[in-house]
Amino acid sequence: MRNRLTSPNSGINLIKSQERAVKKNNFSLLDILVIVSAIFVIVFFVYLIINPGKKGAEQRNSQRSSDILAIMAMLSSYIEEEGEVPENIPEGESCLQYGHEICKAGPYDCTDLVNLSYLVAKDNEGEQVVSFPEDPINESSNGTGYYIVHDGEGYITICAPKAERNVQISFEKYMY
Repeated sequence: MRNRLTSPNSGINLIKSQERAVKKNNFSLLDILVIVSAIFVIVFFVYLIINPGKKGAEQRNSQRSSDILAIMAMLSSYIEEEGEVPENIPEGESCLQYGHEICKAGPYDCTDLVNLSYLVAKDNEGEQVVSFPEDPINESSNGTGYYIVHDGEGYITICAPKAERNVQISFEKYMY
């Protein structure tokens, strides 16, 4: 009987089995690229889910919407009491124009701004209780960052031009 180790084919079979074992442990370039791509896709989706910039922008846009609604409510209440639109609200087609920005209430210079301080609630001594809301990233020292216009037909529009992520925040209401 022949010994397996001494047969001429046994040496070849042993070498082939060793080569197969070595090939099984090596990664090809394609395997590495697939693994790296999968990791990249997972990291990208995790970033999209927990993107803090997006969440912050959405929160600021939500704040802008509620601020504009608050200003519109103050203005609507005033017009209902007085029966007319304030004369100092500029008339025009576009909300975002020079001279249409709403001025902060209080001791601010409202030159070239729309002064709506008469809308702000005051106590018995004439001190303001509430102030106008301001855009979360407002850079103006005297303006709120919000703009107002009326079209002469009864519609008043208030807009927030600094809205983020290509969102347009603007509210229009028929007042008279």
